[in-house]
Parts: sequence; C-alpha cells; structure tokens
Amino acid sequence: MINWEFKEDAEQQGGSDGFWYDITDGGYIRPEELLKNEEQIKKINEAIDIVMSFEKALEDNDLILEF
Repeated sequence: MINWEFKEDAEQQGGSDGFWYDITDGGYIRPEELLKNEEQIKKINEAIDIVMSFEKALEDNDLILEF
C-alpha cells in the first residue's frame, strides 16, 4: 500500500459522476494539486493512463459491455 503524501493545503475535491470519471475524463480530481511528492504524482498519472488504455483496447475489440 502506498503512503500518499498530500499537500498541507490540499482541498476536498468535488465530483459529478463518480471517482473514475472525476479522475479521468472529467478532470475534476487533479493529483498534482493534492500530492506533494512528484514521484507519486508521476506514478498515479501513469497508472491512470495504463488503465484508460486498457479500457480503450477493450472497447476497440468489442470486449466491454455497459449495462
């Protein structure tokens, strides 16, 4: 488990359509505004990119079904 290092002045993040949307397409949650550790910012952004890429590959290959 990662011990996330938040900025002292980090503010609550609002959202509109659930965590996944807010941290990806919605852009409401911005790790660089919350985290003080540059390596952690890089790590979370890379993780988001990887999972979004996997989601797109599933969609492109008709392997995901929303219901």
